[in-house]
Amino acid sequence: MDGKLYKTMEFIMNAFLLNALWLVMCLPILTIFPSTTAMFGVVREWQKHKDIRVISAYFRHFKGNFKQSFVLGFFWLIFTCLLIGDFIITNQLNSNLKYALFAFFFLLTIVYLFALITIFPVIVHYRVSWKDAIKNAMLLSIGKLHFTLLSLVIIAGAVGIVFYFPAASMLVFSVAAYLIYALVSKGFHTEKKVQTNGQTAAV
Repeated sequence: MDGKLYKTMEFIMNAFLLNALWLVMCLPILTIFPSTTAMFGVVREWQKHKDIRVISAYFRHFKGNFKQSFVLGFFWLIFTCLLIGDFIITNQLNSNLKYALFAFFFLLTIVYLFALITIFPVIVHYRVSWKDAIKNAMLLSIGKLHFTLLSLVIIAGAVGIVFYFPAASMLVFSVAAYLIYALVSKGFHTEKKVQTNGQTAAV
């Protein structure tokens, strides 16, 4: 019983520390993608090795994945702005084409959100270019749709908890990342290899 209690307390402390690091490093806004990638990198090590030093692992992943994740964040921001602009322009149309375009952009938004869920685990799991990271994230999110939907439930639950209990924001995000990576990584294990531009990224 004491062993289980110790492991539980250790999990809570690591989750709290990781959550705090993520929140602080997200403050510049532009570093949200690198910060989130670093959090998932720590979570991957955590689940693989169990015993880790959260602070040193976090900054190692933050530095190691900064360029790729920053570029991805930049393109994701541009794509988000384009999607919003498309919806605004489409809403001003006065023809039947309006509804077809709405349906198209809605589906595109769904794919966009699904890929966003899996992009961070993909970045820390595979050593691939940012283009291949996006491609693999889309394929994984759609190919393993049940894991993606469960991840959405986790995110919605985390947001709901923070909405009703703001103090939970000091812990809930890292726990959500831990659960999401545990789900998404099952998708990795069902695939032996991932093909990327003539190269093979082994799982």
